Amino acid sequence: MRFLSYLKYAFLRKRVEAPALRDDVTVVSYNIRYFNHNADFGNCHWYVRAKYVLKMIERLQPDVLCLQEVHPPQYSFLKKHLVGYSSVIGYREDRGVHSEACPIFYNAARFTLLDSGTFWLSDTPDLQSKFEDSWHYRISTFVTLRDKDGTVFTVYNVHPDYRIEEVRIRQLAVLADKVRNNEGKVIVTGDFNAVKGEKCLEPFEEMLKDSKDFRGDVFGATFNGFGEKPEEWIDFIYLPKDCTLVDTGIDKTIFDGVYPSDHYPIYAKVKL
Repeated sequence: MRFLSYLKYAFLRKRVEAPALRDDVTVVSYNIRYFNHNADFGNCHWYVRAKYVLKMIERLQPDVLCLQEVHPPQYSFLKKHLVGYSSVIGYREDRGVHSEACPIFYNAARFTLLDSGTFWLSDTPDLQSKFEDSWHYRISTFVTLRDKDGTVFTVYNVHPDYRIEEVRIRQLAVLADKVRNNEGKVIVTGDFNAVKGEKCLEPFEEMLKDSKDFRGDVFGATFNGFGEKPEEWIDFIYLPKDCTLVDTGIDKTIFDGVYPSDHYPIYAKVKL
């Protein structure tokens, strides 16, 4: 069964085109679930889910797509099938096919890349490093983009530890310092492994504004656990307070009984 799934995956010809130019910018944050060959079986395996991840991206039509838990085979697949996008990636450590990253894809026809990079969530962010009690190396990847209309903004994509809140507080403080020292417009996205109200989110709540808070409502959890675990709201898009929000939400589409990931994507359409 897995071999048949792999053949369908390997010969998949679907392409997802970057959207045409428009007034607003659609930002999407999506944890696509890492390539877990030894533990994800049946409909949970990447070979089955991959085409539905593409369908989800096609539904959302992102101008900027921030992904988490991306392994090299997944990145190669996405680069092949996402047409009209350029991307920036940095792996948190070298573990071959099990290396993990938070890449950012952006509409190449719309944006000019001015700066990009990856830093570690540690006391030495410019070096591969981690806090002693951190479960894994953790990183943030960023891009600074200039839109066709001249607007310049920076997007940070992050995925901190999930086990210990105190570790997340220190990790996200590193990112908060980067945001605080950025004099331009900033968007912060990611799987924060934290729920609303946790201390680690306070700096972003102060400097920026949760996309959902523009509307003043709560539209559901972002972690779905493939329908087998309790759902949690742990993915966020933080926006400049002075931007205009056009729309925001979570896409909970399940295709043919298959969850594309153990997270739902979150999106925000904004005018910066």
